[in-house]
Amino acid sequence: MNKEMRLQLIKEIISENEIRTQEELASMLFQKGLGVTQATISRDLRSLKLIKVPGRSRGFKYSFEIDRDHYSIDHLMKKVQDSMISIEAINYFAIIKTLPGHAHSYGAILDSIEMEGKAGTICGNDTCLVICRTPEAAIDFINLIKVAD
Repeated sequence: MNKEMRLQLIKEIISENEIRTQEELASMLFQKGLGVTQATISRDLRSLKLIKVPGRSRGFKYSFEIDRDHYSIDHLMKKVQDSMISIEAINYFAIIKTLPGHAHSYGAILDSIEMEGKAGTICGNDTCLVICRTPEAAIDFINLIKVAD
């Protein structure tokens, strides 16, 4: 099977299944009659520009783009109730402190929903920095989040 056919098969598998790891993808490819190495899968994932997003059931999955139906203000508010420790505004920034391991999911949610005054996010393990266009937008963002807290 040539590379283009393999990439097409990977696209189909990712579209039809919630694939969380390269090993799961390798297993699905093997079931379809194609044995590939982990290095080949890694190159193919990079070539397809796949990203990892929160899965519907648990953990993270490979995806071509963010499923905007999955992310909403309601989803953000639930996340705030479940894992936010604190939030504060400093000039153009809102800083969200989370339970360990939760900051990236805040970034994924916030980056996928349109919010007036929000420019983007930078996240670590337990801190999500929300970059706002004005100091007033940072305060408005915090007030929105505090409603859910």
